[in-house]
Amino acid sequence: MQYTKRYINIKEVRIMLTADPANKVSTFKVAFMTCASLFILGFINALSLNTHDLGLMITPQSGNVVWIGINAAAGYWPLFFDNLGLFFGFVVGVIFGFLTKDCFKDSKFQFYFKWSMFVLPTLLYPLIMQYVLPSVISFFVLGFACGVVLEFFRKLYHLEINNAMATGNVRFFGLAFAGAFIKKNKKEIVTFWLFLLCIVLYAGGAFVYTKLAQIDYNLGLQGNGYIIGLGDHSVRLFRHTLGFGEYRIDVVTSNIVRFIGLLVSCIIPYFFCPKATVKVEE
Repeated sequence: MQYTKRYINIKEVRIMLTADPANKVSTFKVAFMTCASLFILGFINALSLNTHDLGLMITPQSGNVVWIGINAAAGYWPLFFDNLGLFFGFVVGVIFGFLTKDCFKDSKFQFYFKWSMFVLPTLLYPLIMQYVLPSVISFFVLGFACGVVLEFFRKLYHLEINNAMATGNVRFFGLAFAGAFIKKNKKEIVTFWLFLLCIVLYAGGAFVYTKLAQIDYNLGLQGNGYIIGLGDHSVRLFRHTLGFGEYRIDVVTSNIVRFIGLLVSCIIPYFFCPKATVKVEE
């Protein structure tokens, strides 16, 4: 019996983190990252609403832009500059994301860079910035992080979405509902469910934050042993927001649970990094 050797040429093919219908793996990873950013942005927006130093959503929703005019007219200049810090931070983040979207040839480096530029500023606020920096700087940095992630990860399968959850997403949700269930357009059914997923994830991030904040509040009542080096954290109207029914300012001596929840949410997506190359037999 005679054997013939078969030579196989191995060609390396780069997998970039882009949504491509021909590449289901990379498309899923982009969709997952978009979903993760939606959840985290919901989380940190809830955090900012409950934080004494911020008190507003840190994504520049149209309502936050309105506050620029209101605070200027009322002469509340510290709040006015906080709003400007948020606005310009977001704009700079979008510009930065656009200019650096292809700065690395290796897809792994590109991915790690993209996600890190979002999560590092996000994690710095509850860990350091809230204790040492003026609120206008905190607004700018968090707005920058939101702008970066909006430019980097906003593809959910066939949809280009605003993962800062502006009113446009809710509008498209309504349009998709009308197209799917009123005009009976079957193609719009998937779009409807995807926009519903966006809304649920964003609200889900805020839900998880509040549940973790309740745990932090209860831990803070037990003494300083639960601080674990993170320090005191002053929260406006905290008990009322958590459903205790009292308008008052409490000093919560623990935010470790909220920080761990945010940290885990930011770390998990790193495991969805695309491979730099794959080998394809020819």
